[in-house]
Amino acid sequence: MNDFEALAAPRTDRFELPNLCAPQAVLLLILAAVLLAVVMVLFASGYAAFDWVLLGRTATFVLWTMLGSAALLCLLREYIARLPLPSGAMLAWGLVMAVCALTSCTWQWALSELIDGQPGHINVDILLRDLLICALIAGVVLRYFYLQAELIAGHRAELGARLDALQARIRPHFLFNSMNIIASLIELDPKAAEGAVEDLSELFRASLREQGGMHSLHDELDLCARYMRLEQLRMGERMRYRVEDEALDHAVSVPQLSVQPLLENAVYHGIQPRADGGEVCLTVTATPLRIQIQVVNPVARADLDTPGSGIALHNIRERLRMLYPSGGASLDTRVVDGAHIATLNIPKEAA
Repeated sequence: MNDFEALAAPRTDRFELPNLCAPQAVLLLILAAVLLAVVMVLFASGYAAFDWVLLGRTATFVLWTMLGSAALLCLLREYIARLPLPSGAMLAWGLVMAVCALTSCTWQWALSELIDGQPGHINVDILLRDLLICALIAGVVLRYFYLQAELIAGHRAELGARLDALQARIRPHFLFNSMNIIASLIELDPKAAEGAVEDLSELFRASLREQGGMHSLHDELDLCARYMRLEQLRMGERMRYRVEDEALDHAVSVPQLSVQPLLENAVYHGIQPRADGGEVCLTVTATPLRIQIQVVNPVARADLDTPGSGIALHNIRERLRMLYPSGGASLDTRVVDGAHIATLNIPKEAA
């Protein structure tokens, strides 16, 4: 499941752990281990008689325990996530305790045999002390992970609802016009009417599809072609549509209905108000990192212009901001030499 599908995934009563193998997580664990060791040594020896040797031993023990637990939990993360909440939480806690016990025994043996020059032995009191400390800290940290997962699930639900509200919808009058066109074609050209019905059904199937979805660039361009065929039936020779497609890989992922609203804006605000119509040009180019899609249409004359509210463009920008939180996706519009240019930049991701 990718990140976008996860937005609409139903919540389950499972114990979800973060990815502790990620470089950022490992760095945070190392910093936390060092800080915890400093706190423990300060509590044991005080500030004036701070024991640096004890700090080294304590930091090493805490690091071994933390990183060993993180590695084990990372390996079993998917398995733990499939278990019911109590079982998953107890298994995660038990794994941490097992690593702590193993680290404590190994560390005691190493200190006595290699550092202190005495025969290797294990002090049960020290082992129980270490286990108690690990039990308390592991309980607090795992509880934090659970609350974090709950918070993320809540954010996902909220984001899914917002994406539902921002979904680009096909205008009602477009539906009525298309149905009238289909009705008029049934007797004159039944084959064209059948094709129009198929195009209209595909457009509305995409419009009503579950939110947060991604599909391939090929599918998005296919929806655009279907939409423009319907508009061409309505406007006839007043509208010309041209596609310049330089993207070699049509399997890259793009948000559903991210380009079609741009074409709709071009038709309703650029072509329809003009008595002589005009041409809409869709250009697709690719770089190693992103796909760039441009929609160019003539600007209507001032006395015929019917400015819109900008809701469609705002919705697309909001969807891009939420679907690509780390940035890289954008929608820019400008007017150059009497032409309105909408440029959509989408990072490349496999479909």
